[in-house]
Amino acid sequence: MAVQDVGRPAPVGSTARGGRKAPRARSASPAARGRSGFGMTAPFLVLFAGFFVAPIVYSIVLSLRSPATGAYAGLLNYRTVLSDGAFWSGVQRMAYFGVVQVSVMIGLAIVLALFLDSPYCRGRKFFALVYFLPYAVPGVIAAIMWGFLLEPDLDSALRIPRILGITGSTVNPLDFRLALYAIMLIVTWEFTGYNMTILLTSLTNVPRQVLEAAKIDGCSELSIAARIKLPLIRRTVVFIVILSIIGTLQLFNEPMILNDIANIGSSYTPNQMIYNTAFSFGNEQLAAAQSVVLAVITVVATVAFYTIVRRRIDPFAASKEGA
Repeated sequence: MAVQDVGRPAPVGSTARGGRKAPRARSASPAARGRSGFGMTAPFLVLFAGFFVAPIVYSIVLSLRSPATGAYAGLLNYRTVLSDGAFWSGVQRMAYFGVVQVSVMIGLAIVLALFLDSPYCRGRKFFALVYFLPYAVPGVIAAIMWGFLLEPDLDSALRIPRILGITGSTVNPLDFRLALYAIMLIVTWEFTGYNMTILLTSLTNVPRQVLEAAKIDGCSELSIAARIKLPLIRRTVVFIVILSIIGTLQLFNEPMILNDIANIGSSYTPNQMIYNTAFSFGNEQLAAAQSVVLAVITVVATVAFYTIVRRRIDPFAASKEGA
C-alpha cells in the first residue's frame, strides 16, 4: 500500500483511509459571507444607533419645538442662539483657549515623548507612568484639588508679587480675568501625559534601522528627533490635535467646579451654558439648539484644521484632488 506523504494534503476526489472519499473544501457564497459579516457587526450597529444616532436625531427634533408650548416652531430656537452674545462669547473664549492651551500641551507632550524615547532617559517605564498618572485622576477631582491649590488664602506663593511690590494685592488665579489661564493649567496637567503616551507608542513603531543608519551617518540625537522621528509621527500629532480641538469645545468639568469655588460665571463655556439652560432654566428646546450649533462648530473647526494640515501630512493630496 502506498503511504501518503506526511503534511501533503490529499487531492480533491481522492480516497481517504477506510475507502471513504476526502471531503471537498467548500467556499462560502458572497451572500453567506455578507450575512456572517452583518451578524458580527450587528451588536455595534445597534449600540451605535441607540447611543449616538438616536440622541442626535432627538436633539434636532427637540430643537425645532417651542419652549413654551412644545409645538413645532421651526428655526426659532436657532435664531435665539445665533443672536445670543453670551453664547458666542463662550465660543470665542474657547477658541482662544484652544489656540493657547492645545499648542502648549501638544508641545510639552512631544518634548516628553521624544525625551523618553531617547537613549538619555533612564527609567523610561517609571517616568512614563508618572507623567500619565494625572490623566488617571478624574476631572472633577483634579478641578477641586487645583481650586484649593490656587486659592490665595491657602497658597502663600501667590502673595510673593504683592510682597515684592509687583502688584498692589495678592494674585488671585481664580479671578474672572485669570480663571481661563487657571483652567489651561488644570487641563494641561491632566492631558499632557495622555497625549505623551500616544506619541510614545507611535515612536516605538519608528524603524530602528533608520535610526541606526542616521547615527552611523553622524546625526545627533536632536537632529534625529527633529528630522526623522517628528516627520514619521506627524499623523499621530494631527490625530491628538483633532482630539484636543473636540475636547476644548466640550470643556465642562473644570469651569463648572471653579464656578462653585470662585464664581467665575455660569456661562463661561458653551457646554456650561447648555447645561444651565436645560437643567437650571428648564429650557430643553433651546439647549438642544445650542447643542446642535456647538456640534456644527466643532465639525467645522475639525474639518478646517485637517484641510489646512492635510497637504503637510499627505504630499500626494493635491494630485489626488486633481484626479
